[in-house]
Amino acid sequence: MAQEQISAAYLVIQNGPQAGKRVEICKDFTSIGRSRDCDIFLEDVTVHRKQASIVYTEAGYLLRDDHGSDDSIVNGRSVKEQLLKDGDQLLFGNTRLTYFSHEATRPFQQPSSRGRELHLGKRPDPITGTVARLYFTNIRGTTQSFELGHEVTIGRSRDCSIFLEDLAVSRLHATIRQLSDGTYELEDHGSATGTFVNGRPITHYRLKEGDMVQIGASSFTFRSAPF
Repeated sequence: MAQEQISAAYLVIQNGPQAGKRVEICKDFTSIGRSRDCDIFLEDVTVHRKQASIVYTEAGYLLRDDHGSDDSIVNGRSVKEQLLKDGDQLLFGNTRLTYFSHEATRPFQQPSSRGRELHLGKRPDPITGTVARLYFTNIRGTTQSFELGHEVTIGRSRDCSIFLEDLAVSRLHATIRQLSDGTYELEDHGSATGTFVNGRPITHYRLKEGDMVQIGASSFTFRSAPF
């Protein structure tokens, strides 16, 4: 259970030279500061070398001020220790970060496919003879798959083909569309937290078999199988 919770939390840096960077919280103890020895290194001269740490507890992740100068801020308030909640706004020096976690008080909803009935009865593309899918595995190990039509939208809007109820996801975050040669292209729509393929941020990317797509807290594997 602890590993499930650890893998579900991350920070997104909101400003400065690292703006938009997503940092996974994947350890029981994560240090934050201006020292390059810290797990989370902040390029900000107003941040202490050893500013704070995020500690995993049975109740969730706890932010602890390690410098003692009362300048570790959560939601506008100075804290010495604070149990973090999904969407909390953190401030260290001049650097703002947002904390996200699946284990929030508002349950994280798994991705859902909308408008799938629009694709029912469609034959695979005659050029490629393939049916492409995205495979998603949730933190409990259950796998879902989503069949890709000619154009699939992904985002936090319920109008999207794949709806992600995740504050780190933009309303229209990304689109996957089939190109004339039968391959699929992934496009990021200028989202705040970015779209990643195999760990790298993209704006336009032609998907290949086995590519790992990361949007917000959700990871998908792209598969294209012959019919």
